[in-house]
Parts: sequence; structure tokens; C-alpha cells
Amino acid sequence: MSVNNELEPTLTPGPVPAVLEVGDDVITVDRAWPRARRGDAEVVLAEGRDRWGRIRAAQLRMRPASGLGWQVSSVRVAPHGADPKLPDLSGASRSGTVVVHRYGKRAVVRRPDRYVKVVRPGTGPEIAAAARHGQTVAEQAGFEAPAVLEAGPGAVSFSILPGRSLHELGGVATRGEWSRWWQRWAVRWAALARPAADSGLATHSAHDEVVNLRRWLDRVDRLEALPAAVSHHVTARAEAVTTELVTGRAQELVVSHRDLHDKQILAHDASLGLLDFDTVSLAEPALDLANLWVHAVLRTDQGVWSRGHSEVAQQAILEVAEGLGVDSARFETYAEATRLRLACLYSFRPRHRSLALDWASASRPSV
Repeated sequence: MSVNNELEPTLTPGPVPAVLEVGDDVITVDRAWPRARRGDAEVVLAEGRDRWGRIRAAQLRMRPASGLGWQVSSVRVAPHGADPKLPDLSGASRSGTVVVHRYGKRAVVRRPDRYVKVVRPGTGPEIAAAARHGQTVAEQAGFEAPAVLEAGPGAVSFSILPGRSLHELGGVATRGEWSRWWQRWAVRWAALARPAADSGLATHSAHDEVVNLRRWLDRVDRLEALPAAVSHHVTARAEAVTTELVTGRAQELVVSHRDLHDKQILAHDASLGLLDFDTVSLAEPALDLANLWVHAVLRTDQGVWSRGHSEVAQQAILEVAEGLGVDSARFETYAEATRLRLACLYSFRPRHRSLALDWASASRPSV
């Protein structure tokens, strides 16, 4: 993969502060998601760790300040292990550890015998049904997937799979172990990504991917998350890739994860597990494969994996793409869409803002 930088942006502060201080709470922000505009304010959700190392969630309201870009005007920090819009969280967290918390949206609690996904009241049964469907699809292809243990209106409990994510293992596995895991993944993914016209699954088309990318571009534009010159450059790249997505020849849709990356794949001896398969849909095979491939590149740029480990993963993914008949140009188009989307996403995350600016300012890479 080659990258030629066309711009050399100065690292400017992003719209989301690196640290939130609200009363006695001091939270170091790790992740952030812009949500919506409400009146003259923009709402951004943030997640980080407090001074005791606990996961905490916050809702930020941001308003434009003359000549200063967007500034935080108010912050709501949820109590640890609680959320006014997720009433099931308090009970779930009493005997577990909160590992994910997006204010007002969802949370995940790790307990000794299960993971509990806490969601908005009334959405639990739908998530449980999708997860059961995803488990069946995954197991038919030789993957393991968490079983639904219990489902209520606002929480779904899942079994715990053995192993560690490929995200973690990429930094510690020997080259031989790493290669074997990716060979196993390749065989099983080729079995999973098959046409299923009568499956009843929702579809995610190239047009849907365009809508998703444009949604992120709009968020970046509204909150001025990228310097003006870089933002213009990203917009130009996005216009080209959206045209390619819509006018290019689409491949027959296959069973897809729709959010496939290295943190979603667990390895343990000869077994491989898939997480968060409740988004199972029908999509072009390039969608998942390009998303996973770009994340493999990302891990090297983040310093998580060595270049050699990343190249092993990239090669396995490209071989599966070839075996599934994915056109190389179509793969590159989906990879470019993924790269731009991640550049937008990380522009809101203080710890990775430098990387986001590098990706956003680069010329279009080749696979």
C-alpha cells in the first residue's frame, strides 16, 4: 500500500477535549461520537476513564464561539455504572464491570459468567433475535458466537467465548500462530460470505454505504473537526469514491457482518469466535473484507501490530477477496470509503487526532 501526503496539516485541537472536569469527576476521553444538532448546539457523546480507571460516559453540548471554533458549553456525566436512559444498567453493574458505555445509547457489563448488553428499554428483544440469527449463521460457517442467555426489554445477556481478540493477539502472537489464525479465518469466512436471497436479512447496499460516509462528512463539516484545507481534500476524495460506489458494478450480495474488524474476532487454540453479529445483513463481500483490511493497516499506524503481522492479515484478506470473486477495483473503492470514514471518526478522538489528520490529508492509497 502506498501513501503520498499532499498536505501537511498543523495539528490543531479537535472539537472534543482530551480531559473532562466536572466537579470531582476528571475523565480522560478515549472515544467520542457526534450525535445530532439540537437548536444551536451540537451533541457529542464521550467515553473515557475516571481517576479510578473506571469507564465513564458523558454527553457534551457544544456551541460555536466567535473565532474559536466549537466550545463545550455543558457536560453531563453519568454516574459510574448508571444512566438515566438505561435503567437496567444500575442492576447489571452491581455485580460486574462496565467495559463499554455510550451515554443514553448502550453499555456492556462484564460479569463472571456472562456479558450483559444494556440498551434502550424496548429494544432488547429485537437485539436478541438478531443475535440468535447471527449465531446460527456464524456456527454454520465454523465460527463460534455468543449465545443469548437471557433477554429482557432493556438488557440482553450473552455467554462468554474463550480466547482473546485478534486486536490484542496481533501484538504478542508469534508469526506462526498469527498465520495459522488468519488461515483458519480465511477458510471460515469464505464459507460464511455466501448469497442468501431468502434469508430475510436486511440489505446494506452501496447506496447505504454512501449515505453512511456522507453522514460522517456532514458531522466533520458541522463541527469543523478537520482544518479547512484538509476538509476540502477529504470532500474531493469522498465525491470520487461515492460516484464509484453508486455507478460501479456491484457484486451479488452475501451474508455480512457489517462491522467486521479485528476486535470482533476471538482466537483460542483452533477456534475462532465472532462478536457483535447482531448486525448480520446482506451486502457486497467487499464491504466486510475492505473494512477488515483497512483496520489491519490502521493497527500498524497506531503501533498496535508490527508491519509484518499486518501484512499477514492483509494478504489473507486479499486472498479471500480473490476467492470470492471480488473485483480489485471494487475492493479499493470500499477500502477508500472505509479509510475516509475512519479518518472522520478519529478526528473526534483526542488520542488519535494526529493519525486522523494524516489519513485525511493523504492522497488516495492503493491496495
